[in-house]
Amino acid sequence: MRKRYFSRVDRQVAMLLSTILILSSLSIYFVTTQIYYRSVLKSLTGRVKNIQEYIEHQLTPETFSDINSKEDMNKESYQKLKNQMEEVRDIGDLRYLYTAKKNDAGKLVYVVDGLPETADDFRYPGDLIEVEIQEKLESALKGEMVLPDKIMDTDWGDIFIAYFPLHDEDEKVIGALGIELAADVEAATFQEVSKSVSAVCVTFCGIAIAASILIFRRISNPLYRDMANTDFMTKLKNRNSYETDRENLNARKRMEGMTVVVIDVNNLKLANDCLGHDIGDSCIINAAKILQSVESARITAYRYGGDEFVLLMENQPEPEALLESIKDRFRKYADKLKVPVALAVGYAQFDPKLDKDIRDTQKRADEQMYQDKMRIKEKEEPMESV
Repeated sequence: MRKRYFSRVDRQVAMLLSTILILSSLSIYFVTTQIYYRSVLKSLTGRVKNIQEYIEHQLTPETFSDINSKEDMNKESYQKLKNQMEEVRDIGDLRYLYTAKKNDAGKLVYVVDGLPETADDFRYPGDLIEVEIQEKLESALKGEMVLPDKIMDTDWGDIFIAYFPLHDEDEKVIGALGIELAADVEAATFQEVSKSVSAVCVTFCGIAIAASILIFRRISNPLYRDMANTDFMTKLKNRNSYETDRENLNARKRMEGMTVVVIDVNNLKLANDCLGHDIGDSCIINAAKILQSVESARITAYRYGGDEFVLLMENQPEPEALLESIKDRFRKYADKLKVPVALAVGYAQFDPKLDKDIRDTQKRADEQMYQDKMRIKEKEEPMESV
């Protein structure tokens, strides 16, 4: 008798809608952030290409052929390019800007470094290129533009690194240009955009899921329980639901370990006649609340009809204490009334020697309930006039 939370259609549709909305939101987030990220890379690529074109226009073949060592720093070709690169580096907010070539021994070396000579990591003409960037500079010297596919997160900040070939007037590659562009602002902006898009998607998804569940419940009716299987007054499962569950147990041969409890509100007609139908309804509702409070994965309560209720219990071999507690709780409510209403209770556990199915078990429980009614009547004191 375990309750199947997702067996109802409205919950199944809610789960389907939730899944669709979550997947849609994830898709929107991914597409939006990727489009923005690509636009950021495109913007940074445009900046470094402009720098490369400007530097290339300032070069002459002599710039690379005449500058080979520290001693060549006094030459006019070095000083001219050095001043221009320092100016470009300052204006363009560049971390590094340098030119490189291969020396006569075929090794990659610096030609002109855009850093000021006082910088700790300034490189002199002829200094060897670091191993980690040699492969990309080799590609640039072969005529390829080496552009990154992402902003690099380093210990010294977010940077965009690109390598370009440099050509002479005849379009012959005479050297390479390395550019490291500070991209802290772009990276921070991308993070903010990602967080904002994520927040919007989560908010939209939450609102859409809540709205869809609410609307579907309103349209599909029920709100929390299927109306066809729910008693309107008590909100317990009704007789139709009980008979469906009972027949399912019979069909699945799951009668073993089942207990049927039949409960009747004794003297309810007397309460209706003497105190009015509102009090009679109150008796039924209070009995239902008590039964509802003991429901669990193994106990299900039903309003069987009128003033009669049924409990289906699974694997409850000794239900006496629970049933006595139910009667006591109702007795405390009934003591406030002027008529002797009480709960008559009978139960029977499925016995394959006595019962063909749960219907037979219910009949035995019904007989026990009528015996309890008789015992209650025998104990009743004559009622005072009301």
